Formats: sequence, C-alpha cells, structure tokens
Amino acid sequence: MILLEEKTADFKNEKHVPFIEKTDNGIKVTVGSAALHPMVADHWITMIEVIDGSMVYRKYLKPGDKPEAEFPTNNLNVKAREYCNKHGLWANK
Repeated sequence: MILLEEKTADFKNEKHVPFIEKTDNGIKVTVGSAALHPMVADHWITMIEVIDGSMVYRKYLKPGDKPEAEFPTNNLNVKAREYCNKHGLWANK
C-alpha cells in the first residue's frame, strides 16, 4: 500500500480540485468548476469522497460518467477528495 499525498490548487485554474455546492439533498461535489474533468477511457476520475468528521462518503466512477457526486450531508465544512487515474489524489483543502 502506498500513502498518497493530496494535491491542492486554486479551483479556478485547476480541473482536478473538487468543488462543493449545497443542494436540496445535501452537497454536490464536482471535479472542475470552469471546465469539467475529462471522463474518457484513458483519463478519468475513479472516485469522489467527502470526509465529514468521522463519516466518509465515497462514490466510484467510470469513463463516461459525469465527474460529480451527491452526498447526504448538510455540512459544507467538509474535506472533498478525488482520485484521477493519471494525476493522483486531489483535495479541496
């Protein structure tokens, strides 16, 4: 098992940083804000997760899916992470 280091960047300029928004059902995490991350056979987001205290929510994705996930929490003060098969682990904080 390899410990992965989280990468972060300015969400306005980087398509890998998870972006969190409030929805009627909880929160929605989208990978990329101005331009969505590609979801093609050789370059895609494999999973999106939210860490809310001791609770972890995770959604696995495959090529062709939208790079987004909705989770049943109303807490906006969470850590969102995603894993890109080419560029590794990224976090919003």
